[in-house]
Amino acid sequence: MSVKQNKIRLLPIFIFVAVLTLTIKVNNIFDIYTRQSHHKISITTADALAEEELSSETAELSRVLSGATPETKQISTSPTSTFTQSEIMILQELAERRETLDLRAQAIDKRAIQLKVTEEEINKKLQQLKEYEQKLQKLINAYSEQEKANIDSMVKLYSTMKPKDAARIFNTLDINITVALLKGMKPSASSAILAQMESQKAQAVTAELIGNNL
Repeated sequence: MSVKQNKIRLLPIFIFVAVLTLTIKVNNIFDIYTRQSHHKISITTADALAEEELSSETAELSRVLSGATPETKQISTSPTSTFTQSEIMILQELAERRETLDLRAQAIDKRAIQLKVTEEEINKKLQQLKEYEQKLQKLINAYSEQEKANIDSMVKLYSTMKPKDAARIFNTLDINITVALLKGMKPSASSAILAQMESQKAQAVTAELIGNNL
């Protein structure tokens, strides 16, 4: 009977201890969950502030580089701004220099295009001159051949004539023509004609023949 009573008396104590243990565990779990949630919220808030600060700085830098005038009040009073007045002035100066360099680059590109066009025109003119030179050379060659053929035919004609008759005609011809005809003849024929020519004309022709042979 006493054993049963002891068991009955110990049962509430076990129940109380179990309930107390369960309560402590629940509280610990709740505390852990609360700290984790608070940590997540803190990290999220910090990330949001950092992202907002970065966006603000990026917008400010873009505004400065685009040539916009920065608002002095906002820069001096904003706690998140990382650009000082001197830095902004430097950025503006760099933006102006970049614009100047862009204009110079455009001018250089335009000049390069003009030079290329001029060079192409010069090359076309040179090609045309080369073609004209070739045509002129062909004409000169054709004329030389025709002139040589004419001289050859005249040489044959005067070679068949009597030296006295040929000399009478040579006295009236231009000295250059006379020299060309005599040079085309055989020495025996040319010497016979020279002997029948007037002395002054014969001396001038002889001087030209000797000068051409030197």
